[in-house]
Amino acid sequence: MKQYKRLNSAGSTSAGKQPDPAVGRDRNNRYAVASLVALLTLACYLPSLRNDFVSLDDFGYVLDNLHIRSLNPSFFAWAFTDLSAGFWHPLVWISYAIDFAIWGVNPLGFHLTAILLHAGNTFLVVRLMEALLAAAQQSGACRLCSDERGAFIVAGVVAFLFGLHPLHVESVAWISERKDLLCGSFFLLSTIVYLHYTGALVSRRAEKFYQNRYYLLSLLLFILALASKTMAVSLPIVLLVLDWYPLGRIRSLKSSSVVILEKLPFVAASFFIAITSIIAQQSIGAMELMSVKPLSTRTLVACKAVVLYLWKMIVPLHLIPYYPYPQDVSLLSMEYAFPVLFIGGTTVAVILMARQKPLWVTIWVVYLIILLPTLGIVQVGVHSMGDRFTYLPSLAPFLLTGLGALRVWTWVVETNWLIKTAVVSAACLCSCALIYLTLQQISVWKNSMVLWNYVIEAGTPFNPLAYNNRGHVYRDRGEFDKAISDYTVAITQEPAQAEYLVSRGVALCEKGDLEQAMTDLDRAIVLSPNEYLAYNNRGTVWFRKGELGRAIEDFNRAISLKPSEFLAYQNRGTLFENKGDIDKAISDYSAVLTINPFLAGVYISRGDLYMKKGALDRAARDYLEASNLGNRRRMPGSGGRNTP
Repeated sequence: MKQYKRLNSAGSTSAGKQPDPAVGRDRNNRYAVASLVALLTLACYLPSLRNDFVSLDDFGYVLDNLHIRSLNPSFFAWAFTDLSAGFWHPLVWISYAIDFAIWGVNPLGFHLTAILLHAGNTFLVVRLMEALLAAAQQSGACRLCSDERGAFIVAGVVAFLFGLHPLHVESVAWISERKDLLCGSFFLLSTIVYLHYTGALVSRRAEKFYQNRYYLLSLLLFILALASKTMAVSLPIVLLVLDWYPLGRIRSLKSSSVVILEKLPFVAASFFIAITSIIAQQSIGAMELMSVKPLSTRTLVACKAVVLYLWKMIVPLHLIPYYPYPQDVSLLSMEYAFPVLFIGGTTVAVILMARQKPLWVTIWVVYLIILLPTLGIVQVGVHSMGDRFTYLPSLAPFLLTGLGALRVWTWVVETNWLIKTAVVSAACLCSCALIYLTLQQISVWKNSMVLWNYVIEAGTPFNPLAYNNRGHVYRDRGEFDKAISDYTVAITQEPAQAEYLVSRGVALCEKGDLEQAMTDLDRAIVLSPNEYLAYNNRGTVWFRKGELGRAIEDFNRAISLKPSEFLAYQNRGTLFENKGDIDKAISDYSAVLTINPFLAGVYISRGDLYMKKGALDRAARDYLEASNLGNRRRMPGSGGRNTP
């Protein structure tokens, strides 16, 4: 029987030989390095366990998400078909549902899952770097590291930066960014398995790629990455770049055609998810800036983000959870001219050095390619950039840093003890500074008030969304004057935004200023005639003014706009109850409980009405259900930030 020679991770071959004890020790050392950095990352992020949910998607993704409250077949059907968030990410919904099944509404559990995922990703980064360096040596295309110790140093530095850099806090400490962590896990695993696949080809050339288990597993992991976040669409191009260098698989037209053929299933999956995401974003109105900001403006903003991310990797200061889209963008400004010149100059330089320094080409192209889907060329949302978008792209610059650290270490070991002490001390100082900044950034996500205070104080003066969201926090606290002040700032900065007028209208209504509340809600409806919350809240104002007919008209309009939302049903039911129309009130309360069966107060209200009708059995069942909900771990179903 023919035996194939198989390359081990150190680049040697074996065929029917006894295992080399040194290989086993090297493997143990690799796992020890990976585990050590992962545990350090885990320990550093433990303070985030004290953080709360924040009013930046956490309500919509978790607290008000009725679907994640059960792990039944209907939930899984919803998770794999829902596009209401603007993306297809079923694995994110499933992970939230598992957390809720274990922890209920305790944010500690959701944060713990995030920390474990990030620590696991840090472990995978060590394995990826070692696999990449080993594959590079085996291919004969290059020798990035001359020995096992060099690989440990490079992998350790890259993983340390990945795990403990302040830029990555947003992806970990923000519960709604679970998609970054899950996508990162499967993206890294798919790449690692792909490197195993390319190594297996050396010893099994006769095998078709679609028959290779490593190839098929890599493709499956890639699909799981896509099912976590659309950003993973960049992986096929990244693998092609790695095939060119350092794997050295693209050397001729024939080899290129084979490598490209391998990527077609990856590209097909990417194309499908990209188109699905664009359609989903359009359906929820998240691409409005595409019609307002021309391609030239979006390109300039993207160029600035590319350079600013690199700068923040070097100097991680002034990290802001929300960067509003800039108002004045011009190539004549150095703020945008410099990034264009920097990107153009760097690209030309790495191309000219491609033969002598192909590594620079790989690092630069991989950084740009992974970052590209988030740069806003196809603009989604109203942000200009986000620290979370660097989660995977940062691996390319971090690899360059790791290789630089190896060169420094190689030089240092040949010097005297004084220089060694100085270099080691500088490295320790930088490491401590990174950890300190990471801990400081974790504290920014403590709760909604801390978060939005920080964004307003550290961000740009033009930040209407931040003022609006801080106004919500003040309103929830009953500090209506402060809430109205913040809403007014948001309206002044962006007067055509109906959402901010609805926010102030609600606060005015709760304060008792019904006339001013009505004025704001009327203006919001003029600006956005199909604004569900505007009609629902104006109906509440009419109700409080005693204009029951007009209130019913607005509640009816709100229900026709969004029949899947329970708030207008609940408000109309309360109105009918006050009118003494018991049957209509029961009907509306029943509609509420069909949509959201977790509202104990509505069960009590309906039970009271059943009592008035003499339906004692039905009343008893409602009271019992309310009692059970009161003793059960559950989420408050607010259903909308702007409802009184």
